[in-house]
Parts: sequence; structure tokens; C-alpha cells
Amino acid sequence: MRPRSFTDDELLDTARRCFLEHGPSVSTDLIAQELGVSQAALFKRFRTKQELMVRSLIPRNPPWVAEIERGPDARPVLEQLRELAAKIDGFMIEQMPCFAVLSAAGARPAKVLKWDKESWPGMRPHLALVGWFAQLAAEGRIVAPSPAALAMAFSSSLQVPHFMRHTLGAAAPELGADYRERIVEMFWRGIEPRV
Repeated sequence: MRPRSFTDDELLDTARRCFLEHGPSVSTDLIAQELGVSQAALFKRFRTKQELMVRSLIPRNPPWVAEIERGPDARPVLEQLRELAAKIDGFMIEQMPCFAVLSAAGARPAKVLKWDKESWPGMRPHLALVGWFAQLAAEGRIVAPSPAALAMAFSSSLQVPHFMRHTLGAAAPELGADYRERIVEMFWRGIEPRV
């Protein structure tokens, strides 16, 4: 009988689910069983369990990256900022359990996968956001002397609450249900063109 064929995406999705359900100590044998293949088949694709864990749990490019790479549309900027903030926030909600498992395992993704600045998975979303803000500034739709600083500040302000809740638990400051909207409004007031 021929061994079952599977894609890297199938393997990564199965491994991700197993790591999230059982934690970093889940056996590769269980992952292989869930996928319906041998343990040896896993190690033909990924050399170590740690590499499999890191690859399955690191953020994949979220769909909103391709959207903002196309540039802003004609709608009001504030409306687009709200939409983008909701997408970044939703992505962080989805990713926090993955970060928790990686943290519990003591994994260092950059070391395991030998990332440099260009190969780090967060670079594409960051550069897309920089380009998005730069295009708005070039069109005179926002004031942004440094689109790179604006992109970093905007995305960080949406990520930090998730990391605080993860690391501090109940001791994390309560930011309120309208935090995202207040952040968007604050950024808009700072970048809105003055006429």
C-alpha cells in the first residue's frame, strides 16, 4: 500500500491543532496519527519536533496583508482605519494561543528557523502597512512625516493589549471594550489633514 500523501499545509494545520489542544509536549506520534501518516513521514518534511512546532504556530500572512498591499481605496480614511484595526485585532486574538504555546516551550523561532530581518514573517505585514500609510500621505489624505513610525505605532497599539493580557492575566490593566475604537480615533486625530 502506498503511503498517504499530504501537503505541508495539511501537516502544519494538523500540528497546529495538536499543539494548541495538547501543548508543546504533544508527541509527534499523535500528530502523525491525526494526519494518518507515519512519524517518519513528518520528519522527512521537518527535521525536528521544535521546527515543526515553530513552523505550525508562527503567524502566517493574514489575508489583510494582500488587501493593504493593493493600497488604500477611495473610502474615507477613518472608515478604512477602523476596518484595518478590526482585522489586526482579530488576527492577534487568533495568534495569542500560538504565542502562548511557543512561550511555554521556550522556543525561539528566529533561532530555530534562522530568520534575519528580511525573512521574519512580520516583515511583509509591516512593509505593507508602511506602504499603505505612505500612499495615503502622498495623496494628501493623511499627514505622516514617517509612515514607518506610524505603521509601527498603529500595529503595536493594537497588539500590546493582547500580550499584556497573556503575560499579566488578571493583573493586566482594563482597557475597556471600546479600546480599539479609541485607538483609531486618536490616530486619526493625529494624521488627519488640517485645512
